[in-house]
Amino acid sequence: MKKLIPLLVIPIQLVAQIFIDFNNNDLEQWTGDTNHYQIDSLFQLKLVAPYQSSTSTIFYPSTAILNGNWEIDVNMDFNPSSSNYCQLFLSIDENQNGYFIRLGGTDDEVSLYKTNNGQNSKLIDGVNDFLDVDSVNVKIKVERDSLGNWELWTQHYEQEAILQGICFDNTFVNSQSIGIQSTYTSTRSQKFFYDNLLVSGKSFLDTFARPKVNDIDINEVLFNPVDGDNDFVEIKNISGHRLNIKPLLLGNYCGGRPDNFKAITLDYLFMENDEIIVLTKSISDLLYYHPKAIESQIIELISLPSYNNDEGIVVLLSDSIIIDEFNYHESMHFPFLKSKEGVSLERINTQIATNRADNWQSASETSGFSTPTLKNSQSILLSNRTESLSISPKVFSPNNNGIDDNLRFNLTFSVSGYIGQLLIFNDEGKLVNTIVNNEFLGTENTFFWNGIDQYGQKSKIGRYIVLLEAYHQSAQPIIEKTTFVIGP
Repeated sequence: MKKLIPLLVIPIQLVAQIFIDFNNNDLEQWTGDTNHYQIDSLFQLKLVAPYQSSTSTIFYPSTAILNGNWEIDVNMDFNPSSSNYCQLFLSIDENQNGYFIRLGGTDDEVSLYKTNNGQNSKLIDGVNDFLDVDSVNVKIKVERDSLGNWELWTQHYEQEAILQGICFDNTFVNSQSIGIQSTYTSTRSQKFFYDNLLVSGKSFLDTFARPKVNDIDINEVLFNPVDGDNDFVEIKNISGHRLNIKPLLLGNYCGGRPDNFKAITLDYLFMENDEIIVLTKSISDLLYYHPKAIESQIIELISLPSYNNDEGIVVLLSDSIIIDEFNYHESMHFPFLKSKEGVSLERINTQIATNRADNWQSASETSGFSTPTLKNSQSILLSNRTESLSISPKVFSPNNNGIDDNLRFNLTFSVSGYIGQLLIFNDEGKLVNTIVNNEFLGTENTFFWNGIDQYGQKSKIGRYIVLLEAYHQSAQPIIEKTTFVIGP
């Protein structure tokens, strides 16, 4: 999707410069393994961990990341290795995601990494054997502009600074802290030293609208794909404005509660009003089995929550709040399908509650039994009616071809508090189905019928009568009827 916004247009605020030379002999604002560090007689931060193999990490508050600059002096009184090295966290967010510098390791290099959900990726591969010396005494300097362009500089004591590399990455724009981490064996547990820590830059302020309840709807779900295809979930922005969907998560239910959430995107991604996005684990597979889908409106997730072929619950979460959830069941499909495999359930109207069973229908045969990224083949727009009972269309053909497959009933009352029933009879006066059975109704009500009678059989072609009976404890009762035709 081409929705990424250059970060230079994002609101920012200045951050006070941080400079720590450890001359005050105080680690009060540091957190983590502070008992493994102390300030020595030369006013350096020294690792004083127990004589055993381990890792010790401390953190200091910092929100600097845009137009950021990080500098620190590092001394390791030994030749580093894959068992003895250090990492300098430049920016770490509340989920422990962000950027860090590693000094040492198998290749004796200084490199820039990003860490994402516990997975580390190298962004700048420093010069091999740069740290292959008996004792390391090096200054590290890192710069990052507002867009995500990085530079990594190093300088051995009394030597010229060297550019280790450049890269571009703007995956993360939030920071809560910086950090120092020492990894050591028992003989190196007190031979790490750090000094002259300087951090400056700007912090990111997220002022874009984020999804709230009823802002984004679950619009279509394929939970029983054909062999080779994958599940997909289609969502639609109905908020009336642009939304930042970075905090949006897709999940299911496990043990009776929402669970197994997957991030839709780690970048700042924006969804326009009325825009449709499809979530799946393979764009190429979706386009192969659904060739009319629009590729730019598909987001590929590393993995999708599991959705059973018979029933399940699709959940959208944002900022720990459920935005929408859909309880699906295979019985919601058109009952006369030869096979439900590869057929998606489409939402008929976004103005009607998600979990109204009559608000979902199998995608039409003419649409290929699914419409990812496209207008739902079964979608119906509501219209304002002045009469108490209105139906549309007057002639409908429930054959699942995508044309007038559902009959819509609009019930409109001038006051709230009516209790009513909506019944369908054939031209012989026999009851065919009960659409509403003594329900408490609102002032605006919409129901749908797919032509299936009360015995689960397909209704015959012909003329039918719909009867509305509504009663109110203080208003006039309403009894209305009208006719419609089931066509071929």
